Amino acid sequence: MALEVPFLWPGQMMPAPWANTTDPEKLVQFLQASVTDRRRKGTFFVSQVVLTPKASTVMKGVASGLRETITERALPGMMQWIRSQRPGENGINIIMADFVELGEFISAVISLNYHHLNEDDDDDAT
Repeated sequence: MALEVPFLWPGQMMPAPWANTTDPEKLVQFLQASVTDRRRKGTFFVSQVVLTPKASTVMKGVASGLRETITERALPGMMQWIRSQRPGENGINIIMADFVELGEFISAVISLNYHHLNEDDDDDAT
């Protein structure tokens, strides 16, 4: 149906690759490589800032929860990556994450939108 309706995008125009890792550094490397690849393809894009627990991680997390076991440990690196991004055609489009209430995730993502607005204002001034 998306092909028949001009204002809808087909699913292949909005990829959401998944890092499938428990390692925060590998996640950030994957995210950066994915954004670079998306720029070459010219598609809309979902950046999944999500770590994937292994069975052993889930077992360890039974007592403390996956939030403490995996997400909180990775939060500083993920936040640094988010803050280094720029929105728009040559940047990121959508960021998806678990436990978005942690840290400054929500305000960091919202501030990306303001950054984009400020760039538009700068363009109008020239």
